[in-house]
Amino acid sequence: ETGVRVVTAEKIADQSFSVPGIRELREIMIREEPDVVHTHASLSARIAARLEKIPVVNTRHCLEPPKRHVKRFVYQFLNNALSDRVIAVSEAVMENLLQDGIKADKLRIVYNGITPLREYSLQERRLLRREHNIPDTATVVGIVARLEPVKNHAMFLEAAKFIATACPDTLFMIVGDGSLRTELEKQAEPLGERVLFTGYLPDVTDAVNMMDILTLTSEHEALSISLIEGMSIGKPAVATKSGGPSEVIEQGISGILVDPNDAVAFSMAVIRLIQNPLAQKQFGDYGRKIVKEKFMASEMAKKVEKIYDELAEDVGEATEGESR
Repeated sequence: ETGVRVVTAEKIADQSFSVPGIRELREIMIREEPDVVHTHASLSARIAARLEKIPVVNTRHCLEPPKRHVKRFVYQFLNNALSDRVIAVSEAVMENLLQDGIKADKLRIVYNGITPLREYSLQERRLLRREHNIPDTATVVGIVARLEPVKNHAMFLEAAKFIATACPDTLFMIVGDGSLRTELEKQAEPLGERVLFTGYLPDVTDAVNMMDILTLTSEHEALSISLIEGMSIGKPAVATKSGGPSEVIEQGISGILVDPNDAVAFSMAVIRLIQNPLAQKQFGDYGRKIVKEKFMASEMAKKVEKIYDELAEDVGEATEGESR
């Protein structure tokens, strides 16, 4: 849409490594002559770029279980050999990479950046909620995450029972889809119509605007785009101390952090916010400020561009040294 030409590599599909993928990507690189190859997990692309002596940047977007023994040695060797710079999307991810043996001088932290969601007016929000049969007086507690075990929606629904008892006017919105959809819908049955499953939404703007409090219950989380997007329009957050969220939320300032898998602490934090509209507003206002300071797409682009420039300088110095 912005006029950037896209070239599709047909032989890779969803595989990080494939021999046909290496061949195809190498052909593309020979034809296109890139100055830098930036990968997001693709081992095939890193190998192809190395074969063509093109500098490589690799971004890690997730937290992975620590590697052990031979697996750690192989991972460490391959990733150090095939990447000139490794971007971690949070300090939590950087620590994860260091544990896996990635050299510190290769690592750079670049937070994922967003374009803030559009914040609806009070009237727009009321009309939207009425379309979904949500009363003006209801408090909507939401979560935006794929329905997979690591996101721990089971804890969200367990906490919802406590919250619903303490705050009867509360509704719960679950945005996303995944392998646990049927299981979670069954778990939510005792709460009846108080739980709304939206399924996958390509644009979450409507859903997040309908929420009063945004939550995240992950067991492990690299950063969390959904928290940042919610904070961009003033949504106070309650999340687990699962890695990246602790870098997004400032405890007691823009939201509340609780230990993973602690449904009681989570429900108490949500109840505290429901019962304190002033805190909701204060947390929301500060959250907007933090997003503008740390998590804008423009800021992310500047930092990535700086890394590209570093590599260009390194290549220039190496070429100059060879010519001497």
